[in-house]
Amino acid sequence: MARMQRPVLVGEYECTLDAKNRIAVPARLRPAFSEGIYVTHGHEGCLAGFTPEGFAQYLDEQMRGTSPRSSKARALRRFTAGAAIFEQLDGQGRVTLPARLLDFAGITRETTVIGVQDQIEIWDRASWAEYLAHLEEGADATADELAT
Repeated sequence: MARMQRPVLVGEYECTLDAKNRIAVPARLRPAFSEGIYVTHGHEGCLAGFTPEGFAQYLDEQMRGTSPRSSKARALRRFTAGAAIFEQLDGQGRVTLPARLLDFAGITRETTVIGVQDQIEIWDRASWAEYLAHLEEGADATADELAT
């Protein structure tokens, strides 16, 4: 039997955090998280959400080529795995985000969820808009640099 292919997570969605710190995973992205979702610190000031399989792979890739005795490797594991939560989506496709993760990402109420191939990112909406504007300014130069 052929192994089921993982969905590619794409798109940008505006969402709102409710009074109980829950965010609804956009309906188009929910099927990927039928087995649950890991949410942890992301980079550039966002939160990252992974499928269980995706989170295990991410941790493996993060540590590949590093010594477990390295203080930097231990710090990175703590930053990612130590901050992570695991939850099943509720009946409305929501996940509850702890205050410590919301504080890390500066998320108050208005959010943007983006699909980033094998994970989602949860951003404070204003922070995402600012980051996206910066990203768009340098997109062509970045593409050229990576092509060489």
